Order: sequence, then structure tokens, then C-alpha cells
Amino acid sequence: MIRLGLLVFFLWAGCAAAEPGDDFIYAADRAETGLDNGYVWRVLRDALDHTRAAYGDYRLETAPPMPDRRQIRALARGEPPLTVGAFTADSNLEQEVTPVRIPVERGLLGYRVLLVREADLGHFAQVSSLADLLAFRFGLMPVWGDGPVMRAAGLQVVPGESHEGLFRMLAAGRFDAFSRGVTEILAEYDYAAREVPGLAVEPHLLLHYPLPIYFCFSRDAAGHRRAERVAAGLHAMVADGSLKKMFDAEYAEIEVRLDLDHRQVIELANPLLDGRDPLNEPGLWYRPH
Repeated sequence: MIRLGLLVFFLWAGCAAAEPGDDFIYAADRAETGLDNGYVWRVLRDALDHTRAAYGDYRLETAPPMPDRRQIRALARGEPPLTVGAFTADSNLEQEVTPVRIPVERGLLGYRVLLVREADLGHFAQVSSLADLLAFRFGLMPVWGDGPVMRAAGLQVVPGESHEGLFRMLAAGRFDAFSRGVTEILAEYDYAAREVPGLAVEPHLLLHYPLPIYFCFSRDAAGHRRAERVAAGLHAMVADGSLKKMFDAEYAEIEVRLDLDHRQVIELANPLLDGRDPLNEPGLWYRPH
């Protein structure tokens, strides 16, 4: 009985000593998110390690996979077990959760390369401006954030019914280009080469619009504590160069394979942002050389 009493005491003491907001529980990766979540959560761990001296220890664990919209709703309502998510920015985000406005992937997701029909490569080689793109049709899923960006730029958008179906629609001439993130395009081309012959990665153009991924938390006291800690950690990583070092190690091969430094960049505005993103802080963002 004495040993059991001591065990109960120590368990109670450990729980009592824990600060609310020291647990970081995120949804496990889902292939359809378009995010390289392995990198995202390694950044979070490093940010927490950077703040261990000031904030103490932490718990970092995964919850079962769930769609982004469900994650945001769970964080907004404080529903366990989720306590942190990583989402692309839009103007409605801060109405529901607390974002830490430091782009985890340095804005890389906003750089887009085109998948096109191989026979049309010559047409795209003549493009040098947004005005030149107005003659082309772009396929995408209706729920994707690319749609509002492209429509705001005056581009023609053709909706698809499924991700896989878009490759077949492109091959059949239903539209002219499929815009994909630079972290997505190579794997998707490999799929297309097997399943839908005649497509190619366009080698000349690089579309860009601001599309940061932010760590987000609940709006209660514990969520604000988590956000404060992660913001401090990310700022420390920016200052000591470790965030850029992690980014370079993760994406250097993609930069080389897609020759991002030598592409014609065409800028698009992102109407989904609320004007509060740190777009004028160059140290936070990736830019091709």
C-alpha cells in the first residue's frame, strides 16, 4: 500500500508540474495534403528544442489523420487530442485559430510548375508574362486554393471531378496546363508517365504567388502559450540560420532538378491573404536566384 501510495503521489506531482500548452499533438500525415509533413514537423520539433531553456520540456505526438478543415474546426473548438496544425494562410484562418506568421516552408508551396501536353511545349516557350498566359486554360479541383488566385489574375479555369481525372482531361485537350507545386510536380509526372502518356513538365516557366504555411493553435490561453513558444523558436531558427539550413537540405535536389534558378517567374497576387503576412521580410521567404 505504501508503494502504491507513493506511485500515485509521483504521478499526481508530475501532472501538477506540467504547464498547460506543453503538449503538441498534430494529425498524422495524409498524402493528399500536398505538404511535406515530415519536414514540417521536424521544423516544429527544432523550434521547440530551441525554446527548451525558456519554456521547459514538451510532448510532441501524432493523432489520427483528418482533413484540414476538420483539424481547424477541432482546434477552434479546443477538441482533444489535437493541439497544433499546419495550414496554408487565408483571410479566414485567424477568425478560427491563432496562426504563427512565420512561413514554415519559406513560401515554397507558392511556386508552381506546369504539367502540359508534350506537343504544346513550343507554345509555352513563347510565354514571358501573365498576359501571355491568358490564352491558356488551367485545370484544377474546385476546392483547391489555386482557383481564386487564377481567376483573380484573369486566367481561364476548368474544374475537374478528381485529381487523377485531371491528368486524363489534360491529355484529352480539355485544358492546356495543370499547375502543381514544385514539391509535387516530379512525383505527379512520374505517375502521368505511367498512366497518361504524352505529358511533360514545362521547363521554362515558374508561376508564383504568396502561399505561406503557418503553424496554428487554439485561441485559448494554452493555445496562445503554444503559439508564443513556437514563434520564439522559429524566430531563433531564422536568426541562427537553422531554418534555412533545414530547408536547403530538404529541397536543394528539387531546386536543381527543376532548374528553378533559371525559370521565367510570373507573379500572381493572392486574394486569399488578409494583408497581415510578413511579405516584406525577405529573410523569411525562399526566392530563386
